[in-house]
Amino acid sequence: MPMSLTITSGCARVTSAKALGLESTVIISAPCSRNTAASNSRVSGSSSTRRIRKPFKLWFSEDGEEFDTDSSFTSYETKDGLGLRFSVRNIQDQEVEEELRGHADLEATGGKGRASFSLPEVRSFELPAGTLFPTTHLALIIRHARAGDQSVSYSVFDGARLDGAFTVNAVIGKPPRGAGAPVVRGDVSLLRQQSWGVRLAFFAAGDQGTANPEYELALDLLANGVARSMLLDYGDFAVDARLVQIQALPRPRC
Repeated sequence: MPMSLTITSGCARVTSAKALGLESTVIISAPCSRNTAASNSRVSGSSSTRRIRKPFKLWFSEDGEEFDTDSSFTSYETKDGLGLRFSVRNIQDQEVEEELRGHADLEATGGKGRASFSLPEVRSFELPAGTLFPTTHLALIIRHARAGDQSVSYSVFDGARLDGAFTVNAVIGKPPRGAGAPVVRGDVSLLRQQSWGVRLAFFAAGDQGTANPEYELALDLLANGVARSMLLDYGDFAVDARLVQIQALPRPRC
């Protein structure tokens, strides 16, 4: 079943992808990276939030029929890792198919918390003790990599689903070979960092050990949080993205 796939979203480009077991030509761009684990930070008084925005646009062509999917994920995580605001929007063929919005708070580092949704419906549920938000999770993965740890597992909540947190298993090893990597433009000094190959497997709550992960993410991860490459594998298809441009944002004034 032939399929072509195009993905766009700002400063990375996919060199190849597979769909339903067949190779397809793919183009992708992703938000420009900066020299921290978060994409942006805003400071007000004694509080600080870290903003992550991940827009993706996909065009599918299958048996002559074309359709497109536009997905956008935005989150604001407090610098202490205890608060998260999130917004998710998925559009197919210019019609909103799914929209999630809400916030989550943890009682303390390592403590339990609560997630509350305002869209698509009012819903609230408890987050188990030890739950992490995305930026804090990434920072911990880098800390484990620096310490020489080879595998870790955490419960991670990002607001992208209504049924709780993911269990995320991480395997940390040597960085992948850079053969075939595109030339990166911009502030390339940000890439002169120690790096590791990190593979993350995302399991729905309660599924670990009884099912395959919902998806896997392989990263060529630098010590400053920038990924030189990303392989996002959903099983039926995978997207192989390579960094082509990087820009350091000015530090916020406190």
